[in-house]
This record gives sequence, C-alpha cells and structure tokens, in this order.
Amino acid sequence: MQDGTPLGDGKYVADGGKYYIGNANKAAFVSTFAKNSGTNEYTFFVADPEHENYDLVQNVVDWEGYVAEYALNGYPLTENEILSSGQEAWDSALNTINVGKFNLGWAAIGISTHAFYEGLNHASNRNLYGKFVTDFPHIKQMFVDAYARLVAMKLFAQRATDYVRSASENDRRYLLYNPMVKMKVPTQGETIINLIWDVIAARGFEKDTYFQMAAVDIRALPKLEGTVHVNMALIIKFMTNYFFNPGEFNSIPKQDSSVCDEFLFNQGATKGLGKIQFHDYNIAYKTIDTPNVNIFKEQIEILKEMLINATPDKDQAKNMDFLLYLGEMFTLVAYGQLIIEKLNMEDFGIDLLEQIFDFMIRDFSEYALKLYSKTDTTAKQMEYCLKIVKKPVTDIDRFNKFWNDHISKLKDLYEMTP
Repeated sequence: MQDGTPLGDGKYVADGGKYYIGNANKAAFVSTFAKNSGTNEYTFFVADPEHENYDLVQNVVDWEGYVAEYALNGYPLTENEILSSGQEAWDSALNTINVGKFNLGWAAIGISTHAFYEGLNHASNRNLYGKFVTDFPHIKQMFVDAYARLVAMKLFAQRATDYVRSASENDRRYLLYNPMVKMKVPTQGETIINLIWDVIAARGFEKDTYFQMAAVDIRALPKLEGTVHVNMALIIKFMTNYFFNPGEFNSIPKQDSSVCDEFLFNQGATKGLGKIQFHDYNIAYKTIDTPNVNIFKEQIEILKEMLINATPDKDQAKNMDFLLYLGEMFTLVAYGQLIIEKLNMEDFGIDLLEQIFDFMIRDFSEYALKLYSKTDTTAKQMEYCLKIVKKPVTDIDRFNKFWNDHISKLKDLYEMTP
C-alpha cells in the first residue's frame, strides 16, 4: 500500500512500500494500489521500475522468478499515471486478481502433467521382485486416480475459460468458476503430486528430477492470490442461488476465437456477489445416465436436503472451519457440471467420465465425513453427512480398460529435456 500526497495542478508524490508483486523488477509498468492522503480515497496507478525514486528492495523468493518488494520514495506522479480513483480504484485492484487467479490453475495443470509423465516413466521401467512397479495393483490405482484427476483439471479449466471469456455485466457466472480454477484445480494438483510421490518414493527427492521442483512449487499455487479459505469464503456466497434460484442464460459455446476479451479489463463493481445467478446445474447432469454419475447425483440431492432441513445456524455460518467442507461439497457439484458440459461438447468418452466421477464420489464422501466430525455439527447434520457417504460402482473391466487405453500407452511417450 502506497501513500499519495497531492501537490496541486494534477501532480502528486507517492511514498511507501509494496511487498510481493511479480516482475516488478522489469515490467514496463507496475500496478500500485494507494490512498490519497488529501482526500482519503483509494488510487490505482502505475509506476516505472526504471525511475530513480523507485527502489527495488529485494526478490522475496529464492528462485529464478522475480517476486519483488519495492518502495517509492518521493515518487512523482501526474494524472497520466493514475488509472482510477475512489471506489473504481478499489474495484480495479480486486478485479486484476481475477486474472491472476485463473493463471494459477493452468500452472498447476502444467506442473502435474510433467510430474505424471516423469513418475510413470520411472515406475514402468523399474523392476522389483520380478515385476515392474506398474504391475502392482495399488500402483495402478494411484496412477488411474492421478490421471483421472489431471484430465478433470484440464476439462474443468477449459470449460471455465468459456465462461470467463464470455462474461459481461449481465453474466458474472465466471466469479464462481474463476476462484475454482484458482483453488480447486491447484489443490487437485497437490493430490496428484502426493499420489505420484507415493509411487516413486525417494526418487522424488533427487536433484536430477523435475519432480523435486514440482513437489515444492505445487504447494504455492493454492496459497497465492488468497488462501483456500479466502477463496472458499467467496465461493460460499454463490451456493444459495446456485442450488435454489437458477436463472436463464443462453448456452455458452467454446470460446476459442482471437478476439479481445474487453470485459476482463473493465469488470465493474465487486459488490453484489450474493445476487449473481447461474443456469440450472441439472441441465447438464440430466444428460448423463451412468452408474457413478447417478450416485453422485444422489449425493447432491442429500446435500440440498441438508441445506434445507439442517441449515447452518448463525454461529456455523460465521465459522470458516465448518463452512470449508460444506463448500468443498458444493464446489464438487459445479466441478462435475462443467466437466459434463465439456463432454457434451467434445465427447471424450463415458469410461473416462465414469472414472472421474469415481474419485468425485469418494471426495464427496470424504468431505461429508469431515463435516460430520466437526465439533459444532448438529445431530441432524451428522445424519445427513452419513447419508452422503457412498461408494462408487466397482467395475474391474472398466478399470483395466482405462489403464490400457489411457495410461500404459503413455510409458516413455514424453520426457523433459534435461
């Protein structure tokens, strides 16, 4: 936060420090949020890293990317450098984060993809006790889960991109899907890294691997641009309208044209999140009639019943520790919705969809059990939580086919250049 002092005639001087902003050593312009000491209004302006009054203090991370701490000392400003003031400055500063959030999900996808290939190459070429590591059933399960989660990350993020690029003042659904790309996708990346690490074991620490970098870097992504709890607090605001008050919208096609996404540079006011509506999620879910998707739909209905008949009380609604797992279950519903929409657009295969919903049923059950175990969960809520706990359909033939069709053929297909 900087402090700007007006000098008159549209001139100002800025003093103060800003901690943690990427590329602030080299960027042509560095966006800076400040307060005008004369009017007490917020101001959003750009600073020049080459200016003599711009003091680059340090790189706050210990790696080649530059995340800066800098200070402005008597830095001269004119109206030309000021982007916005007052409420508009506040909105502009927050809305820039929406772009940064979205990038984090894609970073997690890239990290997880490279780590998956490296882990598979290692395990499939290592022989233990006369068997290759990938011949062991528990190893196959780990790779199947990792692959299904990785594909789900990509499918959700791709579909969420359509909503971000088609957003407008009258269609702000992206404000749910955007923090999910920031929070849900990177946390899934962490799960994938953990699964692969359990396969490759000590190899994951070795200096000549990509994995040893991935294992560290993947942890940062859910914690940038706000923690998981901060983003979940935002997501929770949309739950009531999502489940119980849908709106009507035209279907959003795949957005892959080379046009300027102007709305992202002028997203408007940051208030009124609780009034944002979404199209009925049932539209997507009703298009699929498969065993695991149907079990997942049962879980959704029980969750909705709990929200109606065992609604969180005032104290629970203020307790983020309680709301976290409730929000995780809600998030899974939107996650599955967009994945199904992607299937209906591109038909990536029912077997893959079923394997994705296999882990989603288990995740839904896990979050319900964790909510059950919270100290302030009521007896009625606990009853609903136990009803949500379900097991995916056991289909050994599908599992084996999935392994053969999607995973075993990836052996030695890709390796990063050292």
